[in-house]
Amino acid sequence: MKILIGDDSKTMRMIVARTLKRAGFGDHTIVQAGNGKEGLAAVEAEQPDVILSDWNMPEMNGLEFMKALRAGGNTVHFGFVTSESTDEMRQQATSR
Repeated sequence: MKILIGDDSKTMRMIVARTLKRAGFGDHTIVQAGNGKEGLAAVEAEQPDVILSDWNMPEMNGLEFMKALRAGGNTVHFGFVTSESTDEMRQQATSR
């Protein structure tokens, strides 16, 4: 399995990667992107099975990243790893 981690903080990408490894995903390939635009390029190049993305990123945020993928017909599993969570954010994320 290939997992893409999208976050503008390199430290957070490393924390998520380390957490995945400790959770038993150490033998899976982990790809990283610093924002949604980099994420789109990584999806094209790497074809990940799962994307874990921050909500707030420069250039293209996580929701815009997911919307761009869906608009292009990509149905890759997509989840958000973020410190923010409102009912509106959950509704926006699940309605795509």
